[in-house]
Amino acid sequence: PRGPLAGLTSHLRSMSMEASAPPSLMPTAPPSLWREKKKAAAQSAAGGQAPGTNLVPRSNWEWKAFTNAARTDGLELRHWQKKGVPVDEYAFARFNKQLQLIKYTDEEYTKYLTCPEWTKQDTDQLMKLASRFDLNFILVHDRWVGERTIEQLKDRFYLCQRKIAEARGLVTDGEECVLMQQPYNKDWEVQRKSHMERLFSRSKVEERQEQAVTEQARKLEVMQRQRKQESKKKRDGDDEPPACPPGGVVLRSGIMARSAEKLAANKWLAQAGVTQQVSTQRTQAVFVALSADVIALMDAHKRMSRKKKEREHVSDRRQELLRPLKKRKTAPSQRLQ
Repeated sequence: PRGPLAGLTSHLRSMSMEASAPPSLMPTAPPSLWREKKKAAAQSAAGGQAPGTNLVPRSNWEWKAFTNAARTDGLELRHWQKKGVPVDEYAFARFNKQLQLIKYTDEEYTKYLTCPEWTKQDTDQLMKLASRFDLNFILVHDRWVGERTIEQLKDRFYLCQRKIAEARGLVTDGEECVLMQQPYNKDWEVQRKSHMERLFSRSKVEERQEQAVTEQARKLEVMQRQRKQESKKKRDGDDEPPACPPGGVVLRSGIMARSAEKLAANKWLAQAGVTQQVSTQRTQAVFVALSADVIALMDAHKRMSRKKKEREHVSDRRQELLRPLKKRKTAPSQRLQ
């Protein structure tokens, strides 16, 4: 703004504005309403309520002690709680989910779980750590004292659980149980992690080579689908030629089906000097068989041409990979014979 109020902040300008100017803040309640509410609140605190007032009842709170059922040490804490509202149990105790493990006895260990690679002391320690960290075997392996892998710890734990469950008959036939139906496979897990490690440790050159192979495989799949569609169209369009009338001479164009393959075969035969304007029943059957052989020959020529192109592409790719890394960006100079 310009004039005498220039340079002042909006707060100072609002203080120096005239009474007729619009206010810069939201309109507030008149002072009389505040005085009425204050008077009604004072009368309510003294035991009486002014007529015509409708006040919201107050909520009384108290500083009350409580215990958490999820704790075993009996710790007693305090928090604010509404007065007169009974609370049977701490609200957040329901989130304490305990893992139910199958515990074995000494006799069951001797009978079912004896292993030359594991002692009873190590097995007991494994069960305690698994129960403590809720089957988080990363933490179990971190706290484990000794030279054992995560896969070995998992294999021993799930083997003990499965054998004790089978011995006690905890799982009946037909009941869905992941522990029984999908047992832990240590060798497969080691192989999977080895493949993932090799996958994540690839270089940029190896990634580009793999992408090129994947792209080539995709193109081959597209070509195979196209060939299947073409062969299907041929089968659908290659209708059986209508039968020749018995005896007599007829025009060949009146009895032969006009498909694209047969037209191409007729053109090829015409270039080879095989022409026939009229035909009988016998000559027509021979001509139809000859046309089918020509169609098969032309199809073989097309497949051979595609194979040559694929061979040239593979040869170029091989030469590109055999060159030094610094010269791989240049185009292949010649093809392998």
